[in-house]
Amino acid sequence: MSDQPAPKRDASIVESLEGSTLVLTMFNPDRRNAFTPEMRVDMAARIDAGYANNAVRAIVIRGEGGHFSAGADVSRIPLAEPPTPIQLLERIKGAHGLVRSIALGTKPVIAAVEGIATGGGIALAIAADYVVVAEDAKLVPNFTSLGITAEFGLFATLPRRVGHHAAKRIIMLSERFTGPEAVAIGMADEVAPSGGTLAAALEVAKRYAAIPPLALAATKRAFAAPMNSIEDALRHELDIMPALGQSADFREAIAAFKEKRAPNFSGR
Repeated sequence: MSDQPAPKRDASIVESLEGSTLVLTMFNPDRRNAFTPEMRVDMAARIDAGYANNAVRAIVIRGEGGHFSAGADVSRIPLAEPPTPIQLLERIKGAHGLVRSIALGTKPVIAAVEGIATGGGIALAIAADYVVVAEDAKLVPNFTSLGITAEFGLFATLPRRVGHHAAKRIIMLSERFTGPEAVAIGMADEVAPSGGTLAAALEVAKRYAAIPPLALAATKRAFAAPMNSIEDALRHELDIMPALGQSADFREAIAAFKEKRAPNFSGR
């Protein structure tokens, strides 16, 4: 047996399949899973591939080693020669691609948050459709305390969860929350024991998997779209309901109800 230490693994996204759930793990444990631009691009590509894979019904995002993510890896930003505004613009555009993949896709995305979720890490989690947080998790949107402001779509996603004025206060003051506190204000959906968020997220994924995929996709798109009035909602119904009413999933749901059996949805 060699006494040589195992080679250090580069920051990356690790993929696994748990039944019909795609699990994507941010791997940069020495930096509390702070993500690099390469990790953002890779995660977006893997999420999009999961949407296109008929065997995948839900996606879970998580972090390695007891933490979700400390946000962008600021250790890679040189102080002596910081990025130019144009370079920063391109990096931000790359981050936007990941947010769009999570928030605007066709399948449910569940965040399993252990330990630390700060800055872009918490914004990444809140962009998901369902957020499971550990009892001892620490969620800190610490943008203003670093001299910047919220990113990763947080100006849209956080107010939808906690309301406009609460979101404004939270972001401006860089307020911090435990897992139970985050659930209490609507920032997260469910508390799990420390170390148990992945198991809880996989159970949530099973619940999503029991719902017809086309209906889930249409509902996710509806909530991502700006609907400022009842007329907006009614127009959306006119756009989507005729197609859903003719889908194989709708016919299967009706048949299963009449035959008193469990449905078998195909996403068609």
